[in-house]
Amino acid sequence: MPASITSPAAPVSTNDIPVGTNHQLERIHLEVTNVCNFKCEFCPDAIMERKRGHMDTGLLKKALDEIANYNLAKIVAFHLMGEPLIYPHIFEAIEMAIARRLNLHLTTNGSTFHIRPEHIEKLVASGIPKVTISLQTPDPDTFIIRGAPPKLKPEQYFDGIARYVQANLASEHSNTRVHLKFLDTTPHPFLVPHKAMHVVEGKEQMQKQLHEWCDRLLSSLPADHPDRPSPAELSRRLASHRPGRWQVIDLTPKLALETFPLDSWGNVESTTVIPASFGYCNGTTDQAGILYDGTVVPCCKDYDGKIPLGNLNEYSLREILYQQKPACSLREGFDKFQVTNPVCKRCMGADTKQKSLLRQVGSIAYFKLYNPIMKKLNPGWGEV
Repeated sequence: MPASITSPAAPVSTNDIPVGTNHQLERIHLEVTNVCNFKCEFCPDAIMERKRGHMDTGLLKKALDEIANYNLAKIVAFHLMGEPLIYPHIFEAIEMAIARRLNLHLTTNGSTFHIRPEHIEKLVASGIPKVTISLQTPDPDTFIIRGAPPKLKPEQYFDGIARYVQANLASEHSNTRVHLKFLDTTPHPFLVPHKAMHVVEGKEQMQKQLHEWCDRLLSSLPADHPDRPSPAELSRRLASHRPGRWQVIDLTPKLALETFPLDSWGNVESTTVIPASFGYCNGTTDQAGILYDGTVVPCCKDYDGKIPLGNLNEYSLREILYQQKPACSLREGFDKFQVTNPVCKRCMGADTKQKSLLRQVGSIAYFKLYNPIMKKLNPGWGEV
């Protein structure tokens, strides 16, 4: 990739920013590709209607330059659909983001750590602040629902992930924080599962998996290593897990286990949905997404670009988010607790009247009360 692409553009004066366009989002999801080598049953990849492709490097540079120059987001996440580590220019893309001093997070299924072992060393050396590995299915029995390439066997997949985590822990030069993500299919009253499935349910099953993976990941650290928790302390931390909810359990300064409940991707495959008429969502206020073709969407759940706010090939991100009608109207509606877009109505609804009402009230309570309190108590809470 030419140096002109990798290097940041000259800083832009903030004096030309129109009033109201310098709001900072919590995160921007930047989809470098929507191509994935897995076909997970809990993901809508199989029903995605968008054309498959990779983001043009010139468009990527434009997006990163604007985000950096105007400080548009606290976090830039290479994540929406697709597997970023199969993007042909992924390490140049990481370099571009780091050169612009962006707080870059990357979410990967971790498959290339075995398929392309050189990715381990490259990612450890990249300087990326955070990597989330979507382990999700932590044993051979549940791995079958991942739709992985036939040549990638469960133990090869798990071994590749473990080798990357251990290499990162061993590196004195890497400050990358790694989260290993487990899918929790324990039923939850606020959630409508994407599909009925059983991966890890209840405290006993999750405790077993968490302990087994802790043993595997930490085996490379000497028992007296200052970052390695004692067996008693490790058991205490893992015992804090509560089923059916998002939770992060710190193991070392560079490693955490993360449990995440099975969600519905906006009720896309639910046969019966009682749509929401009121509620709140942080789409366009605290988050937005940029699809690989430049289409800007309000949130990470708009995997198919059903709510296009504008295209980065035609307008700046600030114009799309803060000056043009689609984003402004959506945000103004949510500010009044009004749900106006039919896609949002379906996403925020549920399969029964009672659950739909609960989710609508819950969305306001979560975003307006619970989320702010948790962020004050735990800085970094809720990050992707």
